Amino acid sequence: MFLYLSIIGIAIVIISVLNIVFVPAYPFDNYAIWITLATVGSTIVEIVIQLIVAGIIENLPNRWFKKDGWIYACNKKESLIYEKLQIKSWKDRVPELGALGGFRKNKIKDPNDPAYIGQFIVEAKKGIVVHITCNIIGFLVIFILPLSYWWRIGLPVYIVSIFLNTLPIMILRYNVPKLKVVEKRAIRNASRRKSNENVSQQLDMSK
Repeated sequence: MFLYLSIIGIAIVIISVLNIVFVPAYPFDNYAIWITLATVGSTIVEIVIQLIVAGIIENLPNRWFKKDGWIYACNKKESLIYEKLQIKSWKDRVPELGALGGFRKNKIKDPNDPAYIGQFIVEAKKGIVVHITCNIIGFLVIFILPLSYWWRIGLPVYIVSIFLNTLPIMILRYNVPKLKVVEKRAIRNASRRKSNENVSQQLDMSK
């Protein structure tokens, strides 16, 4: 979380300073204060938009996310690109807000439970859809200020939002294929345990 808050804070400062420094004559009194408040306000609106999107998608039926598709998982080539970008070294620094929806995705608690892993995959898919949707709908922040400021405040805030949403998209798409492997192993192990239990019961009955 500290990483994201730092990026957001630095972005607010840079956007505000650039808007203040590169205006030769302030168009109205307290222009610097207004620009700063407008940048902070736009950032807050962007966050609220994304929280609303996340809330809506998290409450959609799980069955809508059961099917596989290209949107949910990266292929081997894309996976190699992420690894060249050192995704393993920074992915744990990107905040995981699954707890807000009641399911944390930062660590697998029970790799031997097929139902749990299945739900983990569903939640990962929901997360991907949330962040992609936020990248699409987030442009609405451009329209909260007078249009003369859309490229000076709204657009930069939106670009920062896209960057911050793209990182978890990469992480989740990178993780889904690995979760699928864990799920298959869990199902196989559960089947073996059930088979062994059945054999044990049969042996007990034969005594």
